[in-house]
Amino acid sequence: METEKNSEELLRGQAEIWQHMLSLVNSMALKCAVELRIADIIHSHGGAPITLSQIASCIDDSPYPDIPYLARIMRLLVRKNIFTVHHPLSDSSSSESTLYGLNHVSRWLLHGSDLSLTPMILMENHPWVVAPWHCLSTCVKEGGTSAFEKAHGRDAWDFASQNPEFNNSVK
Repeated sequence: METEKNSEELLRGQAEIWQHMLSLVNSMALKCAVELRIADIIHSHGGAPITLSQIASCIDDSPYPDIPYLARIMRLLVRKNIFTVHHPLSDSSSSESTLYGLNHVSRWLLHGSDLSLTPMILMENHPWVVAPWHCLSTCVKEGGTSAFEKAHGRDAWDFASQNPEFNNSVK
């Protein structure tokens, strides 16, 4: 009995560690949705749910988007309640009968909206902002400067003043 309880606790612990390890995937999928303007594409169709092909056909600068790849990203975003999914033909599981729509969460991903969080999502997931997180153990071992300084060799303000792209993303 005790061994079974310990095994269950170990498995729950392992599952939790896996969730922490893979949490970056959620942020990157969200960033992808913002960069591809998926919420804007759905919104431009009157906000009604649309097919994956309709989404793919509206992605800028992509004459041949990888629809199976987009489908995997959308499945994750639906699972995380970022978008909705609808299956109007209940007896069909084809991707062409699957429709994706907006909800109260994805409305925060509309570019140009007063309530848009897209600039923050792009900034917080920018490689320049993510890089300092890879320096935490170095900060503990060496001390002296911030993780941002460890990653970039200068503080955030100096870095921003010399990198207009970064500086503009903070606005």
